[in-house]
Amino acid sequence: MFLVSIPFLTRAAEKPNIVFFLTDDQDQLLGGSFPNIGDVTPMPLTKAELEGKGAMATNFFIHTPICCPSRSETVTGRYLHNVKIFNNIPGRKPQCPEGYNGKDDQGHVCCMHVDEQLVNNFTFARSLKEDAGYTVGMFGKYLNNCPDKPPPGFDVWFANGGGNYFSPSFAVKNIDGLPDGHWTGNKTDYTTSVVGNRSIAWIRKVAGKDKPFFAYIAPKAAHEPFTPATWYKNHWDPSWPKTSPRPPSFNCTAKQRAHHHPTIAAMDMLTDKAVQCIDDVYKNRWRTLMSVDDVIKAVIDVTEELGVLNNTYFFYSSDHGFQLGELNLPFDKRNVYEFDVRIHLLARGPGIKHGSKFEMLASNVDLGPTFLSLAGLPVREDMDGKSFLPLLISDKSQLPDSVQLSLSHMDSAENVAANWRDSLFIEYYYVGINNKCGLTHPIEEPDNNFIAVRHLDEKYGNILYAEFQNGTDGWVDFQKPNFYEMFDIDKDPWQLQNIYPTVDEKVKTALHQEVQTWLQCKGKNCP
Repeated sequence: MFLVSIPFLTRAAEKPNIVFFLTDDQDQLLGGSFPNIGDVTPMPLTKAELEGKGAMATNFFIHTPICCPSRSETVTGRYLHNVKIFNNIPGRKPQCPEGYNGKDDQGHVCCMHVDEQLVNNFTFARSLKEDAGYTVGMFGKYLNNCPDKPPPGFDVWFANGGGNYFSPSFAVKNIDGLPDGHWTGNKTDYTTSVVGNRSIAWIRKVAGKDKPFFAYIAPKAAHEPFTPATWYKNHWDPSWPKTSPRPPSFNCTAKQRAHHHPTIAAMDMLTDKAVQCIDDVYKNRWRTLMSVDDVIKAVIDVTEELGVLNNTYFFYSSDHGFQLGELNLPFDKRNVYEFDVRIHLLARGPGIKHGSKFEMLASNVDLGPTFLSLAGLPVREDMDGKSFLPLLISDKSQLPDSVQLSLSHMDSAENVAANWRDSLFIEYYYVGINNKCGLTHPIEEPDNNFIAVRHLDEKYGNILYAEFQNGTDGWVDFQKPNFYEMFDIDKDPWQLQNIYPTVDEKVKTALHQEVQTWLQCKGKNCP
């Protein structure tokens, strides 16, 4: 289907089941995910089942810190510039003057600059189904602009664009007990529980049958408006923090932000009312995640009950991080800084050592290629990401046949690690004005288009380098940026000191050339 040769799939092979949990807006640096801060967490069951019995990534990032682009990148294994709507055709009016406005050639509402045809026809689900014989189920949030009918590759579709926490609505296809079309719950139906129950019912139906399964389980939590389940509405463990985190960048002065790009430099000081708003958001986010914790545990338990636990891989991540007052941004995402782009990844399954760490620089764009490797497939040539399967597996004695097959055609873990990328690419295009917590200044303006590179190596050290440019339609000229930022993360973990003005000109030139190369990369020529 993708005109990609699959030279080593020449025999029937035992293939593992795969379960992928994806939350929304779940922060890592502020203690909302993994690793925990101060050994407190709203997700103790997940901590025991996935972190304790699997691997945890320590340098995992998102490519684009906002929902629709991020999720598009995850399901395709492509960077944003390779799934964007092409608004730069000479003489043609831009199709999407802003991220939420306009329509593409098929009449679809723009999904934050994403061309959904470049997403829905090229998912990892399609490869798993058509090339590896998987049955694939989607449960929960797919893209913000969610198709009514499942894209190629999805056998079962219980999906939406996020929707409501209570009385949620979903597009439906092939769900037992429900007619195809749309389903809306009643006022007591809580979306995380509904998604969990439907996915578990499907797993019960397909597990252990003639096909391996891939379950994509994506609750709305912990997205705005942060509404907990009724049974967790007032819960707050005595050991949990009394307020949201207060890092050095929380409610920092105008002087401290003076050398950041214009949106950040112009942010208001947080009022007492705004601080209380942030604290309330923080607590309700944790409460929503308690329900996700229940779902993850229940899914793992049902695979054990059905006798397929030892042939199932579990992955758990978020579509981006989050901010809670850092650099005076009340809450949300959309920024180049660590709190928005650094995310968690937990993985458990055959050959993954309990309590291990995965330290290489990787991103959500690498997930799809890794899923294909688990199924015994080569990474598609149109994918920009890379499989990190060899870096996850430490015990090869009891692996599914397809995993052994993939590993036999890959370099050793030592060589893969030695030749792994030493930087990551981050890319974002302005989406729209958005105000939070009653503050006057929006959390982004049209200057918030950026490309960036995140280094963690001997040459540059632990740095973030970013270039900014103005624009609203997703097409900006980064050849001549109008602002630059660079941070030494070891010395300045909360990105308060922009060191770009003091950096050697040769280093500036090299980093500019590097980030421009990343912006043009496609498929196998991406680092």
